Parts: sequence; structure tokens; C-alpha cells
Amino acid sequence: MRFYSMRLETIWKDQFYTDISFSELSKHSRLVRLECVNKTAAPQQLTLNCLSQLVFPPLLQSSAEPVRLCHVQLPPDSVWTHALDYADLHFANPRPTDNLVPDGQFRGEDRRHNSVDGSVVAQNFGMDAGDTLLYRLYLNKSFANAAVVWRFQIDKGDNVTFQMTGTVKGQVTFSDGKAFSAVSVPMGPLEAGELELRFTSQGGAAVALNGFALVESADVDAVNFPDAPWHPVPNIETLSNGLILKYDDVSNYYGFALGLPMAGYRQLQWSGLDAALGSEAHDFTLVRIFGDPRRGHAGDPGSLFIHAASQPLSVGPQSTQVIYGLICTGSEGEVRRTLAGFDPQAARHEKVYRSAKEGAVQIAATPSGEDLKFSQQLMAAVTLSNLVYPIYTQRSYIRHYSPGRIWDCLYTWDAGFTGLGLLELDLNQAVEILNAYMTPPGAQSAFIHHGSPVPVQIYLFWELWNRTQSRDLLKYFYPRLRQYHAFLAGRLGSSTTRRHRDHLICTWDYFYNSGGWDDYPPQKYMHANNLEAGTAPVVNSAHTIRCAKLLRAAAAALGRTRDFAEYDQDIAELSASLQKYSWDESSGYFGYVMHDHLGEPTGILRHESGANFDMGMDGAYPLVAGICSAAQEQIILDHLFSPQHLWMDIGITTVDQSAPYYSATGYWNGSVWLAHQWFFWKTMLDLGRGDLAVRIARTGVDLWKKVTDSTYNCMEHFEPREPFGFGWCQFSSLSSPALSWFASLYTPGRFTCGFDVWMERCEFSRNNRRLRVNLKPANGNGRNVSVLACMNPDSRYRVTWNGQTAVSINPHDSLLQIQLPAGPGELRVDVA
Repeated sequence: MRFYSMRLETIWKDQFYTDISFSELSKHSRLVRLECVNKTAAPQQLTLNCLSQLVFPPLLQSSAEPVRLCHVQLPPDSVWTHALDYADLHFANPRPTDNLVPDGQFRGEDRRHNSVDGSVVAQNFGMDAGDTLLYRLYLNKSFANAAVVWRFQIDKGDNVTFQMTGTVKGQVTFSDGKAFSAVSVPMGPLEAGELELRFTSQGGAAVALNGFALVESADVDAVNFPDAPWHPVPNIETLSNGLILKYDDVSNYYGFALGLPMAGYRQLQWSGLDAALGSEAHDFTLVRIFGDPRRGHAGDPGSLFIHAASQPLSVGPQSTQVIYGLICTGSEGEVRRTLAGFDPQAARHEKVYRSAKEGAVQIAATPSGEDLKFSQQLMAAVTLSNLVYPIYTQRSYIRHYSPGRIWDCLYTWDAGFTGLGLLELDLNQAVEILNAYMTPPGAQSAFIHHGSPVPVQIYLFWELWNRTQSRDLLKYFYPRLRQYHAFLAGRLGSSTTRRHRDHLICTWDYFYNSGGWDDYPPQKYMHANNLEAGTAPVVNSAHTIRCAKLLRAAAAALGRTRDFAEYDQDIAELSASLQKYSWDESSGYFGYVMHDHLGEPTGILRHESGANFDMGMDGAYPLVAGICSAAQEQIILDHLFSPQHLWMDIGITTVDQSAPYYSATGYWNGSVWLAHQWFFWKTMLDLGRGDLAVRIARTGVDLWKKVTDSTYNCMEHFEPREPFGFGWCQFSSLSSPALSWFASLYTPGRFTCGFDVWMERCEFSRNNRRLRVNLKPANGNGRNVSVLACMNPDSRYRVTWNGQTAVSINPHDSLLQIQLPAGPGELRVDVA
């Protein structure tokens, strides 16, 4: 974010607009540049508006409502322990989520208003006899006659008793009403040093525990929990061309200056933006504007902005005006000095802007891809700027790339695709977003989970390895990815994914959506008829097989042969079960497998017409896993690329068009999405069908160009009718394969392979006229593969494999589509 740029269209399309950019001046200041362009034949008027908001920690994911907090007031030498600071939390009746808590929260955690730090131990904790919390503390000072003061919340009329064991024995009973309360229990003398406290419920009622204080018994009444309200309205000091803001809840000041006279400022509620920036835009006699009371109110600190606006600005016909501004933060003195030193007319501002812009991500393309660059620029900008903050996870707040800024939340499979997009734009950020979803081996949660359990992170690491061959990354991520995979494969902790006798993977205990495809017909039917307990889709087992193969290759590179057995078992068991129970010869697709109450398979799920209910991408996924027979492979390929089945002019649709449940107006059913096509694109290379891989990629980038050139929008999904693009208009994540495909086809210095080869070395020369790649089979299937190499377009090339001429063609100017035989070797590309 050293350079950030956006275009605001006042008269669409590019007739009257303002390009706004933020360039780094220092760590704590940004140059604002506004280039107002009028390409019409008449003068145009506009007002420059600045909205400033202090954003408070949310109560829940994707919630605009800030969490209301309280403080702890303790007497001297007392000790406060938050309920989540436990050494262990044990539910007497194990839960599927014990080792995979949603959103990276702690086991038993619940976000709650009016609590210390915004969280409590709850989730029906205490309801079952045997629910236990264990705390280990170190006391720096002895207590003569200690007491424990618990802060808790319990439903009115309920009560529950916990047995206290460990260093001190006794009982504590929680009862009262719905508001937070406190209860104290004498503990007697406590010596300095290690202290172990175990609290075990006797059952009967659930309680929310916020934490406990250890105090001298005489000081119990001195333990208080006053409210800690947020203060959304800052102290405001007006300048001739800006403001200085100081919020009570942060120590630093904020400064804003603009190279235009200011009209004034006011408080503005976000739900009133349309009115305030419309008919009331120039009426600064309205000091406070508040909109729809259902969407926030005067007391809601999360909805309040400070709105400052310039005097109206007139831009002449066929002319441009450039205005500079400044945003800064720091101590009061630093902000005042920065603002005092700002000259809106200084010539150096343009140099700062030009330098920052040159350092921004640039889209490089061969001549064949030149006309695609604009569409790729839009995708890059949306991917890099879909940042949200604060996101709560693992008891901390992080910045995070979201699918779109309206979703300020975690989302596991979306984030994996965002990482694949970032890999083409900023390698370090691709590593960071992968790491955001990883947890250390032995962590309470196997990985950070929200939403559809598609393990894109494992594929993202595979691509990071292909790009870097970094053994440091391999050593760091492998144990984390192994843990991630082990949970989804049903081999770790509380996982319930392998519940059936045939071991087929189903993840319904963790999310309603197996593959991200909300209205996918068999999934929708299964939920509507409450068939989750006995139904296994194909996609989860297929990904488990493929990821086992990928991780086995990574383990081999690290010499961890002891890990092979678990991967081999996953591959063998799941492959056999899919073949035995899921393949449907009549439709040419695999199907959802139904099970009885004992977990025995009973057949595949069928539509009322008798057709396999899984005629679509899910039913084709064993191709990605690499477990199809030659006959199955050909049948599925025919489906994928037949206009009567899955192929459309704009790509591969999700549901077979010949299926009786196909809908041309569904969200996923009848639409084309880019995400799942990415897996099939890579699979075509494994099958030695580079021609089909290029077909998928070219179709995808051409579709992306058509939609973005027409609308300037970056859409979620696409339909084979005008205007093609649908969904959220500033979407990244699941549309990011457009970046992968473009780079593979048109960016010199990109080498692309599938999942069945392990890349030991990949080196392009500085000018991308020479390539050296060492490859070896990642799986012993003994078949030929395709690879793609995008070279400098100014030369013709000679391709060799282990010193012998390799088969290659040129789909366009600098792209080499190369066929390689099975086995290890060195690929060389040199100028002919």
C-alpha cells in the first residue's frame, strides 16, 4: 500500500472523472493527488469530500457493530486471568470443532458485549457434567488469605456448580440473572510460585465465563468492571484547508490538508451518506446527519464519520486540474509540523507521485497479450486493495485480504485463491496470506477455518514452491500443511470427516458447502431433505487424494519418508471407494454416495428422474485427483469440453447442461466461475493435454477482458448472455485465476506445470531468453505430461529434454507448449 490509486467516475464512461492516488511520503504521511479530468464539451462542477472514521473492533465477523467492552479495576497486588487464558478446555462430550474452531477462535470462545477483551468462554460450557477448565499461573507474591472472584453471565433462573481442584480445593456456584455478575470464593493462603486451578462442572446449566481475579479476601469489593465506551467523535481543530483530529481511544493525532478552501465539516452517519452527499451536500448548517435508524443510530460508534468538504470546484471543458493534499498521523507536534510544512503548490509533489506510481505493480505482457493488460490491471488493483481491518482471529486483530471489502471476514477457500492471484503480483503477500491460515503443529485448531473446506492453501503452497524452490518455505509450511490435511482426511483430533465405513470424506459438520458452490443441485437437495448424516460428495475425497499426493512429494523432498504411509493410505482407501461406490457408468460421472445408519454405502444419490444427481464439476473431480481409468478419463474429458454438457463459449459451467436439474439462472447452477476451472486447467497439463489447458486459460482471460472492458467491474461469476458478469462488482479471490492464466500465457518468465511433476529447479535468464528446469515425477503414474513456458517474444527457441529435442508448439508468439515423457530430467530452452 505504498501507492494506492482509484478512479471515481462522475460521468461514466471516462467523460468526467477524478483519479485519486495516495503516495508514501514517510511512514506516517501520504501525499494525496486528485486529477480531475473533464472530457465533455461543457464545464463541470464537483466537490471534494473527505470522510474520516475511527474503526472499532467488531463484535462478530462481517459485523459493522463494534464490540462494547469493559475494563478490570483491581486492588494492588491482585492478578487477573482472562477465561481464555486456560491451559486446557475440555468438553465432556467431544465436539467436531474441538480441533477446528471457526474463524480461528479459541475452543469455547464466544464474542460478547460488555466483557473484558470482548470474549468469554461459553458455547454451552458447563451444561454437561465434566466440562473442565484448567489454569496454570505463576504468582510473584504470596496471598495471606486469597479469594477468587469470577466474572460470569448466566441465564436468569439457572445455576451451575463447579468443583475446584488442584492447588486449592472447593466449589464455586454461578447463579443470578442475565447481566454479568461476580462471585467470590475464599481460597485461604497462597504461596508465591506455580499455581494450578481446575474447574469442573457438575452440569445442568451453561455459563459464560469472562475471567477471574485473585485478590486478598478483604479486597473483594474493590474488584470492579466499569464500562469502556468508544468515543467516535474526535476533538476537531479546523485549519483554512484542513483538519486536525484527536480521538480519545488512540494516542496519535491525525491531520488532513487539501489544496482548496474548505466549506466546513460535520458528523455524518454512514447510512445517511446518500442524502448527505446528494441534496444536502453543500448544507453545512446541518452539523449532524443521521439516516435510517434501522441501520445504526446516534449512539452507534461504528457508523459515525467526520465529513469535511471543499468549496465547489469548476473544471473547464476538455481540461484537467490537479490538486494535492496530505494525510498524516503521529504525535501532536509531528502532525502540526507536517501540516505546517505542506505546500499544496510544491513542484516536488508530482515527482513523488510519479516515482510511487512507477514502483507499483506493473502488468507485463507479450504482444499477443497486450490488449488484455487493462483487464488484468483492474484485477490486480482489486486483488491488492481488497484489504480490511480489523479482523479478529486467534485473540488478535489482523489486516486481511477479503473476497471483497463488503465481506470483512476470514474465508478459507477464497483466501487460497486470493493467494494464487497475489503470487502473480507480490510474492511476499502470497506467503503472508498462506501463513494467515496456518497454525503451528499441535495448535488447538488444525488451521484457520471459515467456510467451504476446499484446501486451496495446499495448492497455493505447491505454486509457491514452483515459483521459488525455497527450502526454507518448504521446511516451515510442510508440518503446518500436513496438520491441515490430516484434519480434513479425518486423521486428527476431533475430525469427523471420515465417518463412513467406506472412508469417503464429508465435511458437513464444518460447513454446509462442500465445494463453495452454494446451489449445486445434489448439495441443495441433500440439505433440503436432511440427508447430511448419510451422504458423501465427491469433491472432498478427490481433494484429499490430490493433496496427499502433493504432500507426499513435499515429504520426499524433505526426506520425511516416515510420512509416506499415511498419504499412501489416504490415496489407496479413497481411490478404491470412489471407484467402487461412486462411479456411475450410465451418466459418465461419479456421484454422491448414500449410506445407511451403520455407515455402509447403499448407492448414489439420484434425481427423481433417475439421473445421477451429480452430473457436474463435483462428479468430474476424480479427474483432478488423478485416479480415473483411461475410459473414465476420456468420458469426463468429453463432458468437460462438449457444448452439450459442461463447455460453454465462456468456459466450463458447473452443472451439465443436459441434466434434468440444470438451471440457466442459478448462482452456480448454470453459471461459469473461474475458481474450479483452475484445478481442471492444471489437470490438463498432467494428462498431457496442453492444448486443452491453453483452451481453458485463453477462454478465461478473454471472458475477463470482455466483462471488464465493458463494465470496468471485476465480477464473481458469468453467464453466457449479455452482460456476462454477475455478482459483486469489486470481487477478487475466486476470480483470481484470470491472473494465473494471463501470466502463464503472456508473461515472459513464467513456467507452468501440473500436479504430477516436482520442480527441483527453475531458472530463467535475466532477459527470459533461456530456461533451465529440473523435473521429476511427483507420482508414479508413468505418463507423459505437458508444460508451458512463456519466453521473450523477440526470439525463436530450441527445446530439449535430457539433451534430446522435445516436442513443442507455439500457441502464440512466445508461448511454448511442450510435451515431456515420463521420468526425471532437465528441460532446456535456448535461442535457436
